[in-house]
Amino acid sequence: MKQQTKNAPNWRTLLLAALLLGLLVAACGPATPQPNDGETSDAVNVESGSRVTASGLEYVEVEAGTGVQAQPGDQVTVHYTGTLEDGTEFDSSIGSDPFSFVLGQGRVIPGWDEGIALMRAGGKAQLIIPPDLAYGPNDYGPIPGGSTLYFDVELVSVAPVPTPVPPPTAVPPTSVDPDDYIVTDSGLQYYFLAEGDGETPEDGEVVTVHFVGWLEDGTLLGDSRVTGPIEFTVGTEEILPGWDEAVLLMQVGDNVQIVLPPELGLGEEGSADGFIPPNAILIFEIELLSISPPPPPPISVDEADYTVTDSGLKLFVITPGTGEEIAVGDTVTLHYKMWDEEGIQLQSSYDFGQPIPLVVGLEQAGPGWDEALLLLDNLSIAQFVLTPELAFGDQAANAPDEGNLTVEVEILGLEKAETEE
Repeated sequence: MKQQTKNAPNWRTLLLAALLLGLLVAACGPATPQPNDGETSDAVNVESGSRVTASGLEYVEVEAGTGVQAQPGDQVTVHYTGTLEDGTEFDSSIGSDPFSFVLGQGRVIPGWDEGIALMRAGGKAQLIIPPDLAYGPNDYGPIPGGSTLYFDVELVSVAPVPTPVPPPTAVPPTSVDPDDYIVTDSGLQYYFLAEGDGETPEDGEVVTVHFVGWLEDGTLLGDSRVTGPIEFTVGTEEILPGWDEAVLLMQVGDNVQIVLPPELGLGEEGSADGFIPPNAILIFEIELLSISPPPPPPISVDEADYTVTDSGLKLFVITPGTGEEIAVGDTVTLHYKMWDEEGIQLQSSYDFGQPIPLVVGLEQAGPGWDEALLLLDNLSIAQFVLTPELAFGDQAANAPDEGNLTVEVEILGLEKAETEE
């Protein structure tokens, strides 16, 4: 039996990165039930090509598509630009990869599911979506509560969703005598189901694992034998605090069962979708497949080489841009990497294969990002250092990470804000 090594969980934050990633699917938003009142009659304006459906969605055909009709269950790929009633753009896929989702599954706001289903591949349309088919009365990022949203969409492609590979037969966790668990100071319980003879990971290294997870009552949470193995950086709590502690006890080839108390799982809140309830005890069986070196640290910059602003922002231009300045209201498309104060990479848009669009001045990623981008030019590469106040704004006092964050951005494109005549 392997002996425990004590590793207190290191609480880090991915809040800023989560905000950035949310921008990739701002059009999606929180899934809400699709209205279904059984009515099919629409009000149609023949001259404008506008039709108002029974639910209140207004659909304006801009260019008829010649491809197949989108059907619920199809994998649809779209380009889009979203604006508020006053013309303020809050998100766009233009300049980056189109957005794909399965139609009719509640993975996007109801107005999208309904509107895209009216289109054929190759078509273009404007969707005018009332609040009850969008985000309702609540604010959502840069979108004020009660907003009617305007989306210019192009249906790039429609394809049937591939037949999924049948999942392996769901099985309960391996039966373990409670007396056989080793219990750490944090409350983690673990038991080695199989022992390997490979290396042991360290904080900051990237591990690849297979896992199966359950609630305490045996409800299956996930099985990577279906989805494929996953990678995460140890010590960054990309998955759960208890996972970091567990893999630091393992060698490559080990298969371990762990029992996580709520504080090492999702705590008092549970999951946002309610599937994992508050204060849930979670059970996982994790197999450590491999260990990779950690991502490289940020570029080393002498303190004297930073430009320091009155707010405390530190900025260093790695590669100058074109001289085309960024202004409030402009949309920049960029890749980014972010590290904590200890130099551990928290997240990188390169890992997701898609850059991030940001509207400058809306604090979509925190006030420090806006300040830094306004000091840069299009196509520049830069590093900036954010205090918690610059990273999290009004939420800094509640941020779980009190240290500074280092960010490197590569600006790939700039779309200037429209100016009023």
